[in-house]
Parts: sequence; structure tokens; C-alpha cells
Amino acid sequence: MVNLKVSIIIPTYNRAHVLPRAISSALTQTVQDFEIIVSDDGSTDNTKEIVKAYQSQDARIQYLYQEHSGGAALPKNAGIQQAKGEYIAVLDSDDEWMPEKLETQLKLFKDSINPKLGFVGCDAWFVDSTNTQIYYKIPEYSNVFSNILIRDYMGPGSCIMYKKKVFDDVGLFDTNLKSSQDREMRIRLAQTYDFAVVHEALVVYHIGNDNITSALQLEKREKDWDYIFKKHKQWYTGNSRIYSAKLRYDGTQYMLFGDTGKARKAFLRSLRVNPFNIKSILYLLLSILGVGLYGNIARGKMRMKGLFNQ
Repeated sequence: MVNLKVSIIIPTYNRAHVLPRAISSALTQTVQDFEIIVSDDGSTDNTKEIVKAYQSQDARIQYLYQEHSGGAALPKNAGIQQAKGEYIAVLDSDDEWMPEKLETQLKLFKDSINPKLGFVGCDAWFVDSTNTQIYYKIPEYSNVFSNILIRDYMGPGSCIMYKKKVFDDVGLFDTNLKSSQDREMRIRLAQTYDFAVVHEALVVYHIGNDNITSALQLEKREKDWDYIFKKHKQWYTGNSRIYSAKLRYDGTQYMLFGDTGKARKAFLRSLRVNPFNIKSILYLLLSILGVGLYGNIARGKMRMKGLFNQ
């Protein structure tokens, strides 16, 4: 069996128009000890032909195909199960990496003396359809687990590199979820492993209408949010501060989706759980200003702090 340093997994579905950008950014890494596994979730476009063209030039590229599942968890899991690398790096097929991405994160693992370090992230550039760029800086917290319960602050999935062995301990991505699989995985990981960050923008995250997560309707995403809450309910109901902060963040998400009614209910629930949550009082008052003004304030705050909505 060949021992590889990194297995790059590219989950994809009908992204033939952007897939070459992702594959090319993986192939041009400064570290070349890797394999690339393109895991196709039932694409009906010419994804397979594009991958075959790359395979004819580079034997390190593999192609996996499965019936369409409607989410990213199944293709990610298929890639992990096939992977031979010591480390796993997921690259969403509409994103791209800077050439030093793998090298920089591998160095972080190598230089660390912490045996519990299981996954690492990096900063990113968020680029929208108008080519507007926003620098996304991942916050660093002393208590990673508490903060990931409140909100998914670790950035896009393309930012993370994992030790492969962590999946043996915590399991694979939850296929019950059509969105937010990364967040749920991070909740499980943070209970056992530590997280570290490279403060360099090593990923370009493209925000567009064909982005899987942004295309999901609010109702569908709500089901996934509720599923995650129920799966990890014991961590919320046992800590009023965390639960209240999580509800406040839920309210912010609803406001950014344009649903002021559900947003205010979330803010009020946050205050019932913790009446001294000053931020929830402020956010409730801001919600009265309406979606437009609230959205501008919230997005501005997120951009300054690097907490862009995921």
C-alpha cells in the first residue's frame, strides 16, 4: 500500500463549469505528495469527461461516482473511505486553493507539540459574483467547543485539513444533513480534538447562485439546524449562556434570510433562556428597524470580525 501525505477530496455535483479551476489549484500545490479524489454525487453534466481529461495527464486523480444524494456528506464520506493519505483536505468544487495551502497547514501539524491537534483551518478570501473580495479571518478562542456550539465560525469546508485518524474516532459526515455537515462534524471533533488556525488567506471561496449551500431554501436549512440541535441537545440545555447565544445567532441568520418574524422569536427565546443577554436585547431592537438596515449592520459587523454567514 502506498503511503501518501494528503488525500484531496473534491465533492461535486453538476459543477463542470468550475471544476477545472478547483482541480488545477490542487495540482499546483507546492507539496506534491498527494492524491486527488473527485467524488461525484450523481452529476448529469460533463463532469466525468472533464475528470477523465485530467486523469489522462495525471495518474494521481481518481473518480468516484454515486447516485445523487442531495448533499455533500455522502460524496465526502466516499472520498474519505477511499483515501490513502495521512491527512484529509476537502476542496469544494467551486472553490480554489492558493499554491501554499497544503504546505502551510502540514507545517502547522508538524511544528505542533500538541498530540490532540486533530484539524486545522486557515483564513480565506470571499469573492462574490461582482468580484468583490472580503477577507475572512477565523477567530481564535480558548474554548473551541463552546464557540462552535454557538455558531460555525471556522470558515468554509475548503479551509480545513484533518488528520485522517480523527474520522475513525468521531465517525464520518452525517448523511442525514443536506447542509451544515461541516458544522455538525466540527461539533463532534471539538469534543475530542483541538483546532488551530493559519492566519493566511489560503482559500478563495466563491459565493454565487450555483453554490450548494446558498441555493438551499430557508425551510430546508431550518430542518438541518433543528436536527443538529436535537443531536447535541444535551450541550445546549445544560448551559444557558451557550444556548442563549446560539438562539441569538439563529435570529441573526433569520434576519439575513429576510424572515423578521422568526428572527424576533429567536431573540425572545434567547432572552427567556438568559434575561441578561445584552446582545439579544440589542439585536431584538435592531430587528425592528427592518431587514434591509439590519442586514447592512449585521453584514458589516461580520465582515469586520471575519464572521461571515455560512
